[in-house]
Amino acid sequence: MKFPTNLQKMVPHTTETLNNERKKANFPIRDMESFMNGEKNIKLQEKALKIIRADPEIFDQRNIYFMSRNEKLEHSLRQEKKVQELLREKKIDANDISHIYSLLDWPSPFDLSRGMFIPTLEQQGTDEQKEAFLKPAKEYKIIGCYAQTEMGHGSNIRSLETTATFIEETDEFQINSPTLTSTKWWIGSLGIVSTHACVMAQLYVKGKHIGLFPIVVPIRSMIDHKPLPGVTVGDIGPKLGYNTMDNGFLNFNKVRVPRFNLLQKYITVTRNGTVSRPANINPRITYGTMVFVRANIAANMGRQLAKGITIAVRYTSVRRQFGESGQPETPVLDYSIVQYRVIPLLAKTYAMIGMSQEFFSEYEKTAALIDVGDFSKLKEMHAVSCGLKRWSSETTLYGVDTCRHVCGGHGFSMFSGLNEFFNGLYPNIIWEGDNYVLAKQTASYLVKSAHALRQRESVEVNDTTDMIRHFMNIDNQLTPQQLFTWSGKSAQQIAGDNSVLLDLLSLRAVSMVHDLAVKIYRKGQSWDDSSVPSQGIATAHSEYIVCLYFSRHIKKLSSNSPLRPILDILFKITALSFLTRNTGELYSLRNEAALTRAQINGLESEYIEYIKIAREQAVPLVDALGVPDEKLNSSLGRYDGNVYEDYMARALNEPLNRDGTGDEIRKRFYQQYIGPTLHHNEAQSGAKL
Repeated sequence: MKFPTNLQKMVPHTTETLNNERKKANFPIRDMESFMNGEKNIKLQEKALKIIRADPEIFDQRNIYFMSRNEKLEHSLRQEKKVQELLREKKIDANDISHIYSLLDWPSPFDLSRGMFIPTLEQQGTDEQKEAFLKPAKEYKIIGCYAQTEMGHGSNIRSLETTATFIEETDEFQINSPTLTSTKWWIGSLGIVSTHACVMAQLYVKGKHIGLFPIVVPIRSMIDHKPLPGVTVGDIGPKLGYNTMDNGFLNFNKVRVPRFNLLQKYITVTRNGTVSRPANINPRITYGTMVFVRANIAANMGRQLAKGITIAVRYTSVRRQFGESGQPETPVLDYSIVQYRVIPLLAKTYAMIGMSQEFFSEYEKTAALIDVGDFSKLKEMHAVSCGLKRWSSETTLYGVDTCRHVCGGHGFSMFSGLNEFFNGLYPNIIWEGDNYVLAKQTASYLVKSAHALRQRESVEVNDTTDMIRHFMNIDNQLTPQQLFTWSGKSAQQIAGDNSVLLDLLSLRAVSMVHDLAVKIYRKGQSWDDSSVPSQGIATAHSEYIVCLYFSRHIKKLSSNSPLRPILDILFKITALSFLTRNTGELYSLRNEAALTRAQINGLESEYIEYIKIAREQAVPLVDALGVPDEKLNSSLGRYDGNVYEDYMARALNEPLNRDGTGDEIRKRFYQQYIGPTLHHNEAQSGAKL
C-alpha cells in the first residue's frame, strides 16, 4: 500500500517541539543519568545495545506486535540461542544477559533457570550439590525451574500438597502429586525448556512430617528432552501477557530421586533416616529464594516505570490539542489535569530508582550476614521486601495504565509500546506472593515489633524499629516539639523541609500500627479480621521507606550539586503525593501530633505548585532515565520526536496493508464474506429470474 508523501509539514513539527523542551534543562542530563542509573549499568546497557544493533535479524523487536504466541516463543528462543553462542564465545558474560533482555523487554524461556533455580542452589545447596547441579546449570548443560506454586495453592505455601517421602530401603526420595490440585502450576521455564526442577515438597521421613523443603528432580531426558517416567509436564497455555515465558504444569507419579537431591545446607537426612538441622538456623531461610526474588522485583520496577513515563511525557509534550485561535494548539502536558496525572509518576519513578539502590544494598548486607550464620536482619528484610514488592509493583502497573490513558486513543494502539508492556507487567502484583497477602506479612512484623517494644522486650535495631521506637517515646525522652516537628509551622514550611516530611510519613505509619496493635492485643481482634487495616499499614510503611531511601540516595550528592534542586523537588512531590493521597489519615493524628485544617489544605496546594515547577523539566528528566528506543519500541515515545511518521510506517507494515500479502487477504475476505453480504439482494434477484 502506497501512502502520499507530498503532504504539508506539521508546524511546529513534533521534533522541533521536543527539542525546545530539551533546551529547558536546568541540570546536566548526562550527570543525572549517571547518578540515577550508575556508570556500571550505563556501560552494560551500551554494550547490550551494541550487540542488539549489530544483529537486527535476531534482536529487532519492531514486528512483535504482529506475532502469534508461538511466533513470539520461537523468536525469543532464537534470541536465547544467539545469547548462548555469544556467552560461549566469551563476547558477553552473565551480567550482560539481563541487560540484553531488559532492552528486548520481554522474558526468555530460560529466565527462571537464571533467576530462581540457580539462586536456590547457591543459597541452599551443599558444596557437593553445587558441583552436581549448580555448575552445569551455570554452563547451561542443564536448565532448571523453581516448582513451588500448585494448581490449588499459591500464597499458602504451608499447604502445598506435593510430597517427598524418604524410602530408606533404596536411599531415595519418592516425589508424588497425590491430587489434581497438587500439580505444580504457573512454573516459569517449565512448559518447554527445563530439564530439572527444584521442587518445593512436604518432606516425610519415617512417617513423620518434617516440613517444606526443596529437592532437585530431573524431569526431561538429557538425550531427547522427552518427559521422564512418572513425569507429566506441559505448558499451561496462553495468558494475558508474558507469553514468551513457558509457564508450565508438572505432575509426579511416584518419581524416585537419590537422597542426595534434597538440598541439605539447612537440613540433613542421613542414610538411616536421621534428620538434623544446623543450630541457630532461622526457619525462614528456606524461603530465601522468595525474599531474593521479591527484592529483585522491588529493585527493578522503577526501571520498568521509566519506560512508561518516558513514552507518556514525550508524547504529551508534542501532542497538541485546543488553544487560542490563530496560535499553535497547546501541548497536552501544559494542561494541569494532565500534569497532575503524569508528573507525580515521573517523581515516583525517580524515587523508586533511588530507593532500589539503597534497598538492594540492604538486601546484599542481609545475604552476607546469613552466609556467616547471622540472621538478625532477616525478619525486617522479609517484611520490607514484602511491602516494597507490593508497593512498587502496584505503583508501576497502575502507573503504566495511567501513562497509556494520558496518551488518549493512540495509547490503545499496540504501537504506543504500552499495551504489550502493561500485560507483561501484570503478573508482578500476583506472583511471589499476592499483594494483599504480602501486606499482612509486613503489618504483622510492624505490629509485633511495636508490641514487643511496648513490653520493653529486646527488639533488633533497624530503620523500621527505629521509626516505631522514636514515636513511641516510651521514657518521654523527647518533648512534643522534638517529636512533632510540623507543629506550629505553615504548610509551605512543612513542604519545604524534607526531614519534616519524613517525620510526618513515619508518624502516620506508626499511628496506624498503634491503632491495630491496640485492637489485637487489648481488644482481642484476630489477625484475620485485621486484613483490611493491614493494607493501609503496609502502604504507609512502604511509602515511608521509599522516601527514606530516596533521601539517602540524594544525600550522596554534594550540597552544591546542580542535580540536587530538581531531585529535591521530585522528593517533595513524592512525599506530598503520599501524604495527600488520603488526607483522612492526617486528620486522624491526635493531640499534639494533630495537623490543622489549614496545614492539610496547604499541603495539597503546595503539592500542585511543585508539580507545576517540575513540568518544565519533564522531558530532560525522562531523557536522563536513559531508556533507549529499542526498549521503548514505541511510535509515541521516540527520542527524535518523529511520532506520526513512525506511527504511519508501522500501520503500513500491518499484514493487511502490506503489498502482496495484504492484497491477497483483502481479496479473500471480499470474495468469501464482504462481497456476498453486499450483493446478497442481487444474488436473490438472479435466482428468481
